[in-house]
Amino acid sequence: MRRYDVIVIGCGPGGERAAIQAARAGKQVAVIERQHVLGGTRVNWGTIPSKTLRESALFVHSLTRNKLDGIRCEIRDEITVHDFMYRERQVVQRELELINESLERYRIEVFVGQARFIDPHTVAVCGPDGGVLTSLAADFIVIATGSSPNRPPDVPFDGESVFDSNTILGLPRMPKTMVVLGAGVIGVEFSSMFAVLGIEVTLVDTRDRLLPYLDREVVAILEREMGRLGINLLHNDRHVAIERLPGDPPRVHCTLRQGGVLEADALLYCVGRDGNTKGIGLELLGLEPNEYGLLTVNENYQTAVPHIYAVGDVIGYPALASTSMEQGRQAMRHAFKIKGLPSKTETLPFAIYSIPEVSYIGETEESLREKGVEYVVGRGDYDMNPRGQIIGDTGGMLKLLFEAGSLRLLGAHMIGSGASELIHIAQAFLRAGATATQIAETIYNYPTLSDLYRHAALKAVLAAHRLDPAPGSGRK
Repeated sequence: MRRYDVIVIGCGPGGERAAIQAARAGKQVAVIERQHVLGGTRVNWGTIPSKTLRESALFVHSLTRNKLDGIRCEIRDEITVHDFMYRERQVVQRELELINESLERYRIEVFVGQARFIDPHTVAVCGPDGGVLTSLAADFIVIATGSSPNRPPDVPFDGESVFDSNTILGLPRMPKTMVVLGAGVIGVEFSSMFAVLGIEVTLVDTRDRLLPYLDREVVAILEREMGRLGINLLHNDRHVAIERLPGDPPRVHCTLRQGGVLEADALLYCVGRDGNTKGIGLELLGLEPNEYGLLTVNENYQTAVPHIYAVGDVIGYPALASTSMEQGRQAMRHAFKIKGLPSKTETLPFAIYSIPEVSYIGETEESLREKGVEYVVGRGDYDMNPRGQIIGDTGGMLKLLFEAGSLRLLGAHMIGSGASELIHIAQAFLRAGATATQIAETIYNYPTLSDLYRHAALKAVLAAHRLDPAPGSGRK
């Protein structure tokens, strides 16, 4: 029996940061990882691999969108997913090296195997056959086991024509047509990437509104741009039958609830993810995950067993790498009473790496109306920005929400090139309690997309003083 101050189960972004936070405070830390590589979905199957494909898709998009007289670029007809993913292994390998270096620097011990609770303070590390390799005990335990794609039994996943989000980048060939079932973040991202690569994509949304938690004005722009990419978006529908069709290559036949029939070279199923909580012995602790395998935690990320914390995808929304990291840090700050700036993960920036990308932080118009807060809206449009014109992106927008009386910034919503980077300017302004006047009087490099903040803030100031003659200026 080996004793530690904390055991972290899972070494994705949440588990890794929890382990490092505790180790930096001088605590003895052990990490149990069931895979033979660290980094979780973020590094190995999800975030980094998919963004590598997106970067290739953006390159293709720039070739087709920004044509220059006298310059001709061609892409050969036969190109594989492997061709588009040429940098993925380099990036993944470098990330894995950095993770291992960090764990070694802080003397964090890593055990490879399946974790299983023996009692509330003891965790067994089990081998592939279920046999116990070793047992670890600790005062605190962090569950950071992540999530996996939902794989219902009526979907014939085969890695040839039917895929989930973990296997889609292993496409054996580049399809000409694709059906994407599920229009959450993953579905929207992959749909736009594959559409840009010239694939005919049909995206089926189980809900009547695309990404309902996003600003509706931003969603309208996103739907417009997805339509320009050739994506056929179907709302409020779902599959009732999926059949693999024989052939070389094989195809897939999908029947929808509303009677539609889709046939394509490939189908990506990405309706939901389930928490990885099976087989780790939670029943011994009296912890019962919900129907999606997710654990419930309090504001300090404690489960119903106070010395056991849970962070990251295994606790559900927002299930982002950035928020998972912060949750891991906060859990250990609470456990070991480590001083640090309080930071609620619901006010961290969010990004959707669609094409164009979407990012936001803070309040939405809907949330402000629910709270009865009067607000003023200021908008900055890419087509009125010189840098937007230069890069050929004229469809984007920055939308800032300010409290009507004080003009203090409450939220920011953005769609367009660089949105996931530019939103951090709003994050800084939010933390500083900046007003529309202060944002408008801040000096920005010219020409830059950052200058959108000045334009949006100026419009809000004018709207607040009822000086903006444009209809729908945003005064609420």
